[in-house]
Amino acid sequence: MSNFSDFIGGGSASFPTIFLSKSQTWVPPQDGNICIHVIGAGGGGAGTSLVGRSGAAGGYCKKNTLAVTTSGSFTVVVGAGGEGTSNTDATNGGNSTVAGTGLSATLTANGGEGGLLNSGTPAGGTASNGDVNNTGGAGLFYGGGGAVGLTGTGQQGGTTASVYFAGECDVIGDFWSSTMGQLAGGKAGQASYQNGDSASGVILSQAGPLSGGSYNFKGGTIYGQVNGGNGGIGAGGGSAKNANNASMALGGDGGEGIVVIQYIP
Repeated sequence: MSNFSDFIGGGSASFPTIFLSKSQTWVPPQDGNICIHVIGAGGGGAGTSLVGRSGAAGGYCKKNTLAVTTSGSFTVVVGAGGEGTSNTDATNGGNSTVAGTGLSATLTANGGEGGLLNSGTPAGGTASNGDVNNTGGAGLFYGGGGAVGLTGTGQQGGTTASVYFAGECDVIGDFWSSTMGQLAGGKAGQASYQNGDSASGVILSQAGPLSGGSYNFKGGTIYGQVNGGNGGIGAGGGSAKNANNASMALGGDGGEGIVVIQYIP
């Protein structure tokens, strides 16, 4: 048994926020009331020369309040992000769960499905047994990864007027400074689109926590490696397309799951 906490940040000394990024047995460091956020891992994106799909986001499960003491303990499982692939279906994100003293049922946030090569829509992870249970944003062809939804179903990546974008968390802020029962995510990854020998659109950028990884496309006479963007924490990896060589198109990895525990008044 361990009361190791991966990272403590935000809040005051009386009301800390604890980020658990790996599976463990967690023992409360102090008596009080806590809010528990459980986020499943994102699915990986698929890379191809045809129609690759992005990965879907993990689910979001929230327990609004639970009284704890230092004599209690919790079994925390944190899902691993799905692997982005080249010319094959990507892998699913892992499930995140919390069970322990005072909980009548296991808080569960399932991982999002990995991107597919040529058909289907990767589904976002579901959630159960919390006071809030939101499904992650789905994956999409020619698009970035799905996002974790804090206030409802997560946003799906998409395409508007030839602009390819990733899903973005519905609450934007500093994830690592989240406190007092609230979370916020970062910005979505930005896509890169290059056809022929000239580029258009925005430059590929890394997604922030809870937001999807970007889509990346190259066509025309360009033969270089094409990588989709990795998803932020809990979010789906972006798809990638190399019109000339499928083996040089690699989807982005899905974001790892996480459990966030916040002491609250």
